[in-house]
Amino acid sequence: MQELQEFRRYYNNHLHADLQAFERQRWALIISIGLAILTGLGLVLAVLAFELFPIIFLLILPYWFIYNFFLRWIDRFKSRFKPLVVQSILQFIDPRLRYYHKDFIPKDSFNRAHIFPFNPHIYSGEDYIMGKIGEVYFEMCELKVMHTSDVTDRLETWLNGVFFHTKFNFRAEGQMVIIPRVQAQKFIRTFKRLTRYGGYELKDTGNPRFDEDFLVYIDRKMKYEDILTPDLLNTLNSYHERSGQEIYASFMGSHFYLAVAEPYELLDAHLFSTNVDFELISAYYEELFVFTQLVEDFDLRH
Repeated sequence: MQELQEFRRYYNNHLHADLQAFERQRWALIISIGLAILTGLGLVLAVLAFELFPIIFLLILPYWFIYNFFLRWIDRFKSRFKPLVVQSILQFIDPRLRYYHKDFIPKDSFNRAHIFPFNPHIYSGEDYIMGKIGEVYFEMCELKVMHTSDVTDRLETWLNGVFFHTKFNFRAEGQMVIIPRVQAQKFIRTFKRLTRYGGYELKDTGNPRFDEDFLVYIDRKMKYEDILTPDLLNTLNSYHERSGQEIYASFMGSHFYLAVAEPYELLDAHLFSTNVDFELISAYYEELFVFTQLVEDFDLRH
């Protein structure tokens, strides 16, 4: 996997020119909005100066159309930014990877992870990425998952972040779930699903730092020593500490699922500040890099 310095060179040689073109579109939009506001104010002041008050009501309809025109323009402007950046980053990581802005992982796949203790009432997403690293297939997307609380009978957001799935090529049996300790109370039904049939809490993974932050429950078929390698535990722990976000994971046979409660607002385009910002782009690259590291780890073990 390429290092950040190599990505900086790629950014300078390829992505920077595209962002500069995007910046010109931003300025065109800002200038157009400014001219429209000045024109509108000028008309209002003229009406007030000449006391043509009935005309004000005639201006409401064209102002409403102009307002909605700019809202749609802003929405189109912002919606083009993320696909531009993500496709460029994936081209750098591996040209075989594919990106679909409006697609997301099917709900059935999410439920097969058996991390969250329900079939969500609201399930939506976007920014679907899929492909292979080496010989291992993976997919990921942004998801928003909501479910009605049994206590308050109101919708609660359980996940607003990234959902990741990979199928590694070596044979594994059994099930395992990994939940942040601070979220233990909310996931009692997830734990009971395993303990009901002889599963148990794994209290010592060999990584004290990991054990301090996470609860691990497994069934008796799972040979966790083959799965929870030091590299995997360190990757999950480091990502958790660096991002400050909650991480949930499961192993279902040869399938690995990961949910990160981190809204991907890193690549939301700015209107009144520049988007030609390496730190902004590299932050997203580093997020993707963590997931490709996980896939590479499984690929090396097949």
